[in-house]
Amino acid sequence: MTLPFTRAEPQVPEQEIRFLNFYRASELHGGLILGHVARRTRDGALSNELLRHSSEEIEHARVWTETILAVGGRVQPVRSTYQERYAEAIGRPVGVLHVLALTQIFERRVYRHFVEHLRRPGTHVAVAGALELMLEEERGHLSWVKKWLEKEALTRGRLVRDTMQRYAEVDRHIYDALTLELGWRVAA
Repeated sequence: MTLPFTRAEPQVPEQEIRFLNFYRASELHGGLILGHVARRTRDGALSNELLRHSSEEIEHARVWTETILAVGGRVQPVRSTYQERYAEAIGRPVGVLHVLALTQIFERRVYRHFVEHLRRPGTHVAVAGALELMLEEERGHLSWVKKWLEKEALTRGRLVRDTMQRYAEVDRHIYDALTLELGWRVAA
């Protein structure tokens, strides 16, 4: 996706640029994690799904970079991504089940958050375009991971269910803290 906005003057508040930089960093981090898991799996079909998902997340980081520049913002490093916050709360996920359970919880959160961001009054057209693209692709991410988890649940139902519940609870706390830290509710 190439956005037509190339003006250098800031067109959105600095606070929104912070959100966009956070999105960018988290998408990139997620893509790298999924690529690492794909590199280690022996299941060809799973590896293919992970690689597709990984490449889309990395492309999302590129789109956020382009969007930041298009609205006159600056790309800035983000020290603590969403994934790093998960790791602080629960440790590093071990195994495909834990990575994909956490991915599903995270993708659900991202989807809901992006819908909320898109509906905000005054969302810049370039940001709205990026959000719409992300939402379309997030549907596919949610779908394939859900199918994989459902298949896993046939043999490891309790582990899948308990893991998902634990990660959902952790996600609620992380999201609440993060929205407070980034001023998401204040900016609404």
